[in-house]
Amino acid sequence: MKDFIRKNQTDEVTGLFTMMYFMEDAHYLLREDASGNIAFLYFDVENFKEYNLKYGFQGGNKFLRRIASILRDAFPDALLARLNDDHFMVAVENKNIELRLEYIRQAVHDFDQNLAMEVKAGLYVPAAGIQDVALIMDRAKLACENVKGRYDKGWDVFDASLEEKLRLKNYVVSNFYRALEHHDIEIWYQPEIRTMTRQVIGFEALARWRSPEHGMIPPNFFIEVLESAHLIHKLDLYIIREACEDFRRVREHGQGWQEARISVNLSRLDFQLTDIFADIERIRQEYKVDCDRLRLEITESALSEDDSNLMEQVARFQAAGYEVWMDDFGSGYSSLNTLKEYDFDMIKLDMRFLRDFGKNRKAGIIIQSLVDMAKKIGMHTLAEGVETEEQYEFLKCIGCEACQGYLFGKPQPLAPAADSYAKKDSTLTFEPLDSSEYYQQVSSVNVLSSFPLHMEAERTGHISQLPLAIVEQGDTRDSFSYLYVNKAYWEYLRGIGLASLEEVVARYRSGREHRDRMMERLLVRCRQSGMEENADFSINGNFCKIHCRHIATDPVRDVHAFVVAPVNLSAQRQRDAVDVHAALWHIMSIFTRIDFLSSAGRAENVYIDETQNRITTEVDSVKGSLELYADRYIVPEEREAFLAFYDMTRLAERQEQVRRDHFTAFFHSRNDAGEVRLKIYLLIPFQLGGIDCCLSCVRDMDGVSSLNPVTPGEVLD
Repeated sequence: MKDFIRKNQTDEVTGLFTMMYFMEDAHYLLREDASGNIAFLYFDVENFKEYNLKYGFQGGNKFLRRIASILRDAFPDALLARLNDDHFMVAVENKNIELRLEYIRQAVHDFDQNLAMEVKAGLYVPAAGIQDVALIMDRAKLACENVKGRYDKGWDVFDASLEEKLRLKNYVVSNFYRALEHHDIEIWYQPEIRTMTRQVIGFEALARWRSPEHGMIPPNFFIEVLESAHLIHKLDLYIIREACEDFRRVREHGQGWQEARISVNLSRLDFQLTDIFADIERIRQEYKVDCDRLRLEITESALSEDDSNLMEQVARFQAAGYEVWMDDFGSGYSSLNTLKEYDFDMIKLDMRFLRDFGKNRKAGIIIQSLVDMAKKIGMHTLAEGVETEEQYEFLKCIGCEACQGYLFGKPQPLAPAADSYAKKDSTLTFEPLDSSEYYQQVSSVNVLSSFPLHMEAERTGHISQLPLAIVEQGDTRDSFSYLYVNKAYWEYLRGIGLASLEEVVARYRSGREHRDRMMERLLVRCRQSGMEENADFSINGNFCKIHCRHIATDPVRDVHAFVVAPVNLSAQRQRDAVDVHAALWHIMSIFTRIDFLSSAGRAENVYIDETQNRITTEVDSVKGSLELYADRYIVPEEREAFLAFYDMTRLAERQEQVRRDHFTAFFHSRNDAGEVRLKIYLLIPFQLGGIDCCLSCVRDMDGVSSLNPVTPGEVLD
């Protein structure tokens, strides 16, 4: 009989009391204690399943006996019990509890550091008069569950809010299907904004539970509960269906939402509990929604770098035409590893990055670095939590493509959202759907890079600073405008004597100056070649070079975007030679090109505007470059005369004949746009190191625009 009683009072593995004996003995303890000074502690070992997998059943039992020994050491005079599995209970005098818990935590951690074993504890000290042992144990357990999964806290104390939390959890699970049926769960919408244009590029669909009994249940709370109950996929599919229904309704009523796109959130469990791809495809096809209208957001904490199934599913969605975004980037512990493994279309920077913006200088540096990194690996960025104009301007300056936050609108139901963004006097407008790809390409320019004109593979490893602008133009100069300028570009403008972008735009649109007409032709050439092009020009005594590349075309407005990087070469000259250099650059700018030619066979371009290419970059010999130039730019009937004019072997003889230090000729010449003009060619001979050389200078014939009856050839006097 003694053996039978002992067997039913103690746990066979650990030797501690069983739960039934603990509850009986605890009842007497509470009756004898009138001061309410008995502490009840509930213990739960995290990662115990991993320990069992690694060491097997016998190893697991050995570990449980070790836990029991640690508890005896920490609480020698306490009532101890193993409830089940890796759960333990202690009833002890409320004295030095915190020190004992720290001892237990460290002892368990040291037992096997490779598995990072953690013990979580919940503490409840019942007031005098509370003697329901089952209730006491439940409350201690609630306190323990409140710290499970957290690495910054090992134990917690029960308070009444935890019990309310438990009741609300039970309510969420038991009333979830009723809430779906009665549409107590509403879909609210928050706008996502293109930073460059301040237009709406879409809305994030967010679940809000309006309970008849509890009012608005916090979304973070019920989403966590539904994930634990493995019901989250039901919620996510409900949100997608409701959003598709909402947007079909507003499109049919012509409220201006024809361009709207929706971002919906997916849980990691969605990929485990159902064929989420097939389910979403079924809903999308039912409502006749195109793939590019739905964007799928997966929270960063749901991702794992070694989850091959999830990687395959993400790729499956993208192959079908969906955009897949990473939500809350930076909120987890493995953000960078996740980026390495997954190919996302957009990463949403967690709103906590902007929370200390303006107070903590590191916040801006981190955001800027993340945007730069994302551009380099080919991903777009959206910043959450934008609340001020200062934050918005910063994001725009660093090239963060999109943003979201209370500055542009709080989440709200469909009706007020439609009123906010569809009215004529709305402050926000929709980005045309057909322009989306255009702005995606424009936004791919890394404005933080020193080589933004290069493709990503071309600029890898380059680090520098330079003036940069993104400009836009259609078929006429009047459509020219700026989309973006950086700080260095402002400094460049001030350095060449221009006070504002408005002044630059007005000058350019007027087309009065040669350099503005030259810039227009440069943009055309960039669009035609698809390559980086450049040209030289002078302005206010400054000699400048401008690099340019076409990056995208908007089919909706028929405009083109270009990235422009100018360099003020005069700014690098010595101060004591400013006036001389300015005069020289001005003289050079009179000509459309200047080339150096040597009888030894060397040819080199000194200066060129945008109308022709640098022949010497293709052929550096005098004979080859002259023949290529004649073939490309001189009209056929004048090519023989042109090559005779540039005969380097007769320079001395010709100088004796004309008795001048230069030769002049007129030839009808093409530019890269195919236009033919009469140009003046000036040849200035000289000797350099005993070798006959000359400068070839070319300029337009003033007042003569086309094939006028001017006889080509050399002017002798």
